Amino acid sequence: MATYPWGSRPVGSYSYKDFVRHLAPHLPPNDKVFALNNSFDWRKASGMPLGLFRSVCHWKSPRRYGLVLLNAQQDVFNATQDAFACCGQGRVRDALAALHQLQGVDVPTASALLTARNPYEFGIIDRRVLAVLRDTGSPLPKNPSAPAYVKLLEILSALRTDLKLRKCSLRQIELAIWHYYAVQREDT
Repeated sequence: MATYPWGSRPVGSYSYKDFVRHLAPHLPPNDKVFALNNSFDWRKASGMPLGLFRSVCHWKSPRRYGLVLLNAQQDVFNATQDAFACCGQGRVRDALAALHQLQGVDVPTASALLTARNPYEFGIIDRRVLAVLRDTGSPLPKNPSAPAYVKLLEILSALRTDLKLRKCSLRQIELAIWHYYAVQREDT
């Protein structure tokens, strides 16, 4: 059994909401991979630097990294600038489309790039998170897609409200669900 690093491990019957309520506030709101030179100051710029783009893409999907390397610095900056501008206007699908123009960027990787920019308002779409939410009755598909990502953000936002976790980022809530998946699989 793996070590459970967040205080006492939940015992007995508990729901994913109990788990999220317990764990999310203790998770870091920012992943180190989202930092550039140990700083998040890059978020003040309108686009993402090439080195950080490559780091986030490799972290999320190492198999697609060869394609990611084909993107030119100006293309990355322009696409991320367009995507981040869309986010400020609540146009998540447009942001995903802007990022999808880059080689090697699919919906999960695009979600990681958006989360790197603003973890409070975005989370990362992942098959494990989708599985937990599907198992608890959420109408989500098995595979990541733009509509699934928009729905995921709605669900994460609703959880933040329902569980009274207003200080938590959507990334913390999504990551807690990801950990719930792993803990549930250990228990079987």
